[in-house]
Amino acid sequence: MTAGSRKARIEDIASHAGVGLATVDRVLNERGGVSERTTARVLDSARQLGTNRILPTGNRRQLSIEAVFARTSSSYSERLNQSLQRVTKLVDLPAIIYRTLIDVDQQDRLIAHLESVAESRDGIIVFANDLPVIASALKSLSTKTVIVTISTDIPDSGRHCYVGIDNFNAGQSAAKISEAICRKGGRVLIIEPETNARAQIDRMTGFRHFFADRGIADRLSFFNPPAKTATALTKFLQLLATEDDLRVVYSPTNSEFLEKVIEAGRHEEAIRSVAKIVHDLSPHSIENLHSGLIDMVLDSNPMQQAFKAVDFIARQHGYETETTIGSIDFQLYTSENLPLTDPMS
Repeated sequence: MTAGSRKARIEDIASHAGVGLATVDRVLNERGGVSERTTARVLDSARQLGTNRILPTGNRRQLSIEAVFARTSSSYSERLNQSLQRVTKLVDLPAIIYRTLIDVDQQDRLIAHLESVAESRDGIIVFANDLPVIASALKSLSTKTVIVTISTDIPDSGRHCYVGIDNFNAGQSAAKISEAICRKGGRVLIIEPETNARAQIDRMTGFRHFFADRGIADRLSFFNPPAKTATALTKFLQLLATEDDLRVVYSPTNSEFLEKVIEAGRHEEAIRSVAKIVHDLSPHSIENLHSGLIDMVLDSNPMQQAFKAVDFIARQHGYETETTIGSIDFQLYTSENLPLTDPMS
């Protein structure tokens, strides 16, 4: 067969498979970086059209990925966990994801686990607080494997990628809605978050900047919940009773205290009468949107985050998927546009 006919044969295969010449070349010469589905399609086209060369089997090394979660009382960490459990069934990659949940206050245990698996994993996905000790540990491990922070960033960690929404902009969007509600008078009460999660800090910063940039920062009030939930709820109700110009309650995170506040709205008029804006869907928040106990949820798209995190690690090892995701956009939900499927499923 002449060089010209060989080239023509590659062009025929590319046309038949619906891919480019470079993709056919990568598959036939086993250079990697092509999804399993596309590889199978190219090889099938090559067999159908006929070729006198030995075709590769199409089998690829399986990727080993670790997902480590600093587990919190929020349902969001479980939702992210389940997204990573499901994502390998949706993405066309030969990958196994090992998921490990460690309580958020057990930093030493989390670091020890990361150090024990780093050299045996093709990548690590980390959902954890932005603490110096965790950042330092990740920086030392970033030379051994691919590190991806997910949902909440750890910027000074040497991580190779952050996957998640722009939390500063999410806070700004919540502020925009809150400001509109209070435009003819009234103030916003912010439930202050834990200070170690970068996502919460960025949401709070975006929210505050929106009001400060417009010269109306005096419309914001802040509530820092005491450690005991019952005491915190009592103080919160007292605040609403004494400051009757509060129109909006905003929380940058779904905490146990927030859940108690929302539930108290069933029988406390002071809570029921103010607008409530929170973050991240859960079965509970969907129920509360339907019942009117909360008014708006800004969701972080954990399934998209899981897909992009796995896709990024795979691409560092020369694999490609059929679908790529650009930036992760947060979504605004009210009772009128809720997703049809359970966000935890």
